[in-house]
Amino acid sequence: MEHTIKYYPVDNGDCTLIKLGNGKTVIIDCQITDAYDKDGKQISYDVKKDLLAELNRDSQGHPYVDLFVSTHPHDDHCIGFKDNFYHGNPNEYDNTSDKGKIIIGELWITPRGMGNNVATSAESIRCEAKRRRLLYDENQSYCGTYGNYLRIIGYDNQKNFDSRYAYVPGTNVKFVNGSFLSLLEIFIHAPFKEDVTDCRETDDKNTTSIVTQFKFKTEDDRVVCRVLMGGDAEHDIWQHILDNNVDDANLQWNIFLAPHHCSWTFFNDSDNKQEILKSAKDILCNGLNNGCIIASSKAIHSYDSNPPCAEAKKMYIRFLDDKDNFYNTATDKIINGIAQPIVFKINDRGKRKITGTAIAGESSISRPAPRAGM
Repeated sequence: MEHTIKYYPVDNGDCTLIKLGNGKTVIIDCQITDAYDKDGKQISYDVKKDLLAELNRDSQGHPYVDLFVSTHPHDDHCIGFKDNFYHGNPNEYDNTSDKGKIIIGELWITPRGMGNNVATSAESIRCEAKRRRLLYDENQSYCGTYGNYLRIIGYDNQKNFDSRYAYVPGTNVKFVNGSFLSLLEIFIHAPFKEDVTDCRETDDKNTTSIVTQFKFKTEDDRVVCRVLMGGDAEHDIWQHILDNNVDDANLQWNIFLAPHHCSWTFFNDSDNKQEILKSAKDILCNGLNNGCIIASSKAIHSYDSNPPCAEAKKMYIRFLDDKDNFYNTATDKIINGIAQPIVFKINDRGKRKITGTAIAGESSISRPAPRAGM
């Protein structure tokens, strides 16, 4: 049984798919644009087509993802959500007008994403999250159903904490979309309450990024790969994570997604490239043997400043056992002039990068489809 993690080439943006060996799926962030120009010529990788090939169908034949994580409400993490993901009760899915739209079994969102001041592309995520929260608020015994589950990640001072739909840093998640995640654990590192509060004063949405460690497991419950992802979290957030962490294993990684599209702000402020802060060193030193770092960004050139940042790339490579284990989604694999996803397969022997042509939807694993409206 193999798991898959796929980093889509979406320029300075994020869109990642996790597909477990038992068929369960997770999408982290969204950057889906038109892959074809007005003349029908392909100009970029067709993310939506690939997602539809990879995702399962529910009992009504509708495509769905078990979990969608919206790390924070910026355009480069939310573009395409409105047109490609279903909004509303799954029972009301229209096979004509909604055809091809992906139902989200469970939605994760930062408290900042629930506010009024979000990027235009994030407004539809906010509306869907508010629709789901209303189901909980109107019925105190309600704990979610397929297509209606919600988790607000981090404490929101503006609303009473409700454990039915809220997670805080330090939570190790093993249940998603109403069922047990036997092959994956998700540890939540951030956002912290003080950062959620401060961002309302500064309007810095990056400070409320959801930071998580994904632990991929075998059927006998062994952890075989750890993946660390942090949206656009900058160095001060990583320092907060280190200050609050009580188990170093939760910060270990075999694969690390460079925050903010390989920006320098993971290492220090943008205007200070002379000093590397201890927070960056500590996080990178938690890399395990033969670790890999992914830059989900445009091609990185020597004249780039931020993001992507050429100096940041050089610094990441310094911390790798093998300098060839730094991969850029824009340049790693090109077919007919089109950048392809970076794909890893994970099994009981660990991770391995797929170097050949990846075939979307190649997994033959199936599982019982959830019923719409469950």
